[in-house]
Amino acid sequence: MPEHTGIQADSVIIHGGEAGPETDGADLAVLSVEERDRHERFRVPHRAAAYAAAHAVLRHCVGGLSGEQAKHVQFGRQRCVTCGDGAHGRPIVEWPPGGWEFSLSRSGPFWMVAVARGVRVGIDIEQIRPVAVDALMDSVLHDGERDHVAAAEPGERLREFMRCWTRKEAVVKASGIGITAGLREIDVAPGNPRPVVQHRAEGCSVVNWQLGDLTVPDGCIAALAVPVTSGVAPAAAMRAVPGRTTAPALGPW
Repeated sequence: MPEHTGIQADSVIIHGGEAGPETDGADLAVLSVEERDRHERFRVPHRAAAYAAAHAVLRHCVGGLSGEQAKHVQFGRQRCVTCGDGAHGRPIVEWPPGGWEFSLSRSGPFWMVAVARGVRVGIDIEQIRPVAVDALMDSVLHDGERDHVAAAEPGERLREFMRCWTRKEAVVKASGIGITAGLREIDVAPGNPRPVVQHRAEGCSVVNWQLGDLTVPDGCIAALAVPVTSGVAPAAAMRAVPGRTTAPALGPW
């Protein structure tokens, strides 16, 4: 299980992996009743396994950092800043105390988790899969992003579109507003490997975000967002560390 001690404020720890075809019982053992109930609702076994693996590693990571047992870590949600509903607000760590922040992402059997102390963080991973790029560009991409994707070689257009998508997801997760944000208004500068992106969200004081792509397995693309003022060194933060997986590790990410 991932264990870390002595994490400094403004640090980010990242874990990623690929779940096996079946859920590991050790993962289920540390999940809450609500998490186990949700796990049972997945109809595709490898998606259920990825859900359990990601949430178990998140629990072990927060627990290892704080000195708490993984099964005693408690998660909750703030009320949505736009509608006031507590069912889909920003995810938070309710126990243990310590200013813990996290972000979690899953796509197919792949998952990634980022944990930080005292700094907002957003992470997103996506399997590169066929999507209607031309139909989606006008609704989700900024003008500059559309030009970037349109100028890409035909075989690279899908990847460049997904690069924009994962970067946007990472930013809106970090800000806490999620996919309800106006994605067209966020320019993630896909041609820049480490852009500073402006994004304002109600309830979040951060405006400038440091973005970067993560090194992940072929067939996937991922991004991380942290506040520019966090002091997190991009070269260190933008590196995925393989966590415990329910299948053999993916090798050096």
